[in-house]
Amino acid sequence: MVDNAVKSWLDIAPAYMNFTLKFVRDPRQAFSKVAGSADVSSDLTSILLGGVALSYLVVVLGGSPGLKQDPGRVAGLLRGLDYQVLPLLAVLVTLALAVMSHVFGKLYAAFSRLGRKGTAGRWDPKLAGSIEDSVNAALGFSAVYVPSATAVICVTSWLPTHRPIGAIVGGLLLAAFLVIYFPWSLSSTHRNTKFSQAFLAFGGGIVVVLVALGLLRLW
Repeated sequence: MVDNAVKSWLDIAPAYMNFTLKFVRDPRQAFSKVAGSADVSSDLTSILLGGVALSYLVVVLGGSPGLKQDPGRVAGLLRGLDYQVLPLLAVLVTLALAVMSHVFGKLYAAFSRLGRKGTAGRWDPKLAGSIEDSVNAALGFSAVYVPSATAVICVTSWLPTHRPIGAIVGGLLLAAFLVIYFPWSLSSTHRNTKFSQAFLAFGGGIVVVLVALGLLRLW
């Protein structure tokens, strides 16, 4: 399994590193070739798979013994999965994230403009693009976020469990990365969509999901 992961990572490493460096500096640069294309990018799919291979290597090489022996459900599930299944699982989860973000973001944007005329302003929620554009945003974001989250988990797994400050700081950093870079990715792949518009559409979509889940629980 480790040999397969190393080979997968080495095959995609140059493209992955180029994308990641551009993404961290400015996602608009990283997504410039696919912005508004309305086609799912095979290059971004490969880059995501490279991120999955890197994450696997991070766990194998950097995970603490406690993490590798963690009896928790999530850790147990990941250990039970064959390495060959992980790339498919990553693509499916990313696709689900993209579809949900796009659908609920569009719904929230449509509801927010009910009864109003004219085009959306800078501080109005908006996703001016196709669902394929949202998929590209999710592919690129996940390619960087998944290894980052894996690295944070591995680092915190070495810290004393009675001092959770490391885990709290790591969690806050990952949350900030998600809140900033995912809307930034959406605005980079959807033409004529500013960061503020994508941020509000993404945030509003989350609110819609939470309200829907709350209603289902009450029902």
